[in-house]
Amino acid sequence: MNLISVFKKLTVFVCLLFGAESTVLAQKVIKVDSSHVMTLRVDPSNAMGGNASDFFTEVNYIPLETTDQSLFGSINKLVVTDDYFIILDRNTRSILIFNKNGKFHAKIKGTDNLPIWDFSVNRFAKEIRYSRDQYKTYTFCDFDGKTLRTIKTGGELAKDEVNDGNMRYFAADKGVSYSFPNNVDSTSKYYKVYSRSLIMYSDEKNKVYAHGLGFDKKEGEDLNIISTGIWPFNSVGDTAFYYSKPYYTNIYTIKPDAINLSYKFIFPFYVSIPGDFATNPDYKKKQIEYIQKHPKAIYCITNFYQMKNNLVFRTATWGWDNKEDNLIYNLKTGTLIAYKHILQDERSNFLPIYDDSNGGNTFNNSGILACTGGYLYTSASSLGMFQYREKYADQKAKYPPALDNYFKKGSRKDNPVIMQLKLKDEL
Repeated sequence: MNLISVFKKLTVFVCLLFGAESTVLAQKVIKVDSSHVMTLRVDPSNAMGGNASDFFTEVNYIPLETTDQSLFGSINKLVVTDDYFIILDRNTRSILIFNKNGKFHAKIKGTDNLPIWDFSVNRFAKEIRYSRDQYKTYTFCDFDGKTLRTIKTGGELAKDEVNDGNMRYFAADKGVSYSFPNNVDSTSKYYKVYSRSLIMYSDEKNKVYAHGLGFDKKEGEDLNIISTGIWPFNSVGDTAFYYSKPYYTNIYTIKPDAINLSYKFIFPFYVSIPGDFATNPDYKKKQIEYIQKHPKAIYCITNFYQMKNNLVFRTATWGWDNKEDNLIYNLKTGTLIAYKHILQDERSNFLPIYDDSNGGNTFNNSGILACTGGYLYTSASSLGMFQYREKYADQKAKYPPALDNYFKKGSRKDNPVIMQLKLKDEL
């Protein structure tokens, strides 16, 4: 028997011996590079305001067509592609797709029994991925809402799969998703190689091939995570994403083969949570209670974007009336702007810059929803749009044709309106 035959037989024996575990053992651990972190000292109480024309070169409003089929409540998640607005509405538990001019295009329906709570968009393959059965299966649709295929997962016991509804794609067949600190013991049947990591890299079949951003074991012991409906993952570009860790004020950049600690925010004591908030046993099972008692305390950074020298982000606090929670920070000048202190003027046709029609809660629950193509995106309710139109009727604003038609034929009960904003480079 020659050496080649011996090697082939030995290879078969090793594969049979280790079986499915061989995939798990091959997973790569990506370490965090913190050699280029930028530390920023920010005091929200010093944030300035002004008029829309002081900060924006463009303020555009795009009404979303309202029909019996397209009617929905609010924009809980927005993905902007070259041709479409793709929206998650948790009221109807569905995904809605509109053309960039606001015309309704398609709907992927959810129901009370089969809700859609999240989705992912693969820009490279032009597909939408979602689940309606707690991630037992994933359905893939095209941008017309047509089902392309469905894959079945191995469930919680699968040692080389990731189970969640949120994925960001680096390529047509590779992406990254995130988790929260957990307390899965290494002896548990649910334990996976990446159980102690917050970031998982996987392929189109949901198979994990790398992971990183590990966390202290104490962080996974009864850590109460506040569910705020805001997103810790935001795009840097097509092949990188920002990530913010709960109960910390650090921003990481997640790349196809690297995790970098990019920014570290330091806030004044009066709006900061304790530095050991996630690990100190004194706060065990009391994190939410603490934050409720300290409504001004910033417990994480989220909705984070960068447009050249401008950082746009939300400081998550319990206080719903916080006027300095959505901030814009200029790296070059140190200028700090509170988004909610920006007033409407001619640049916005005296229409809302942020929607306070629901007692201030509407914008507070969404903030800036997306950043792509040099624009920021958020939304305003039709109620807010019509209220501002009536309030500033004496200004005799001249609306573009689509917006003028919206006010003539629409009503306060229509779908939300997309707001498209372009920041000035120098603030």
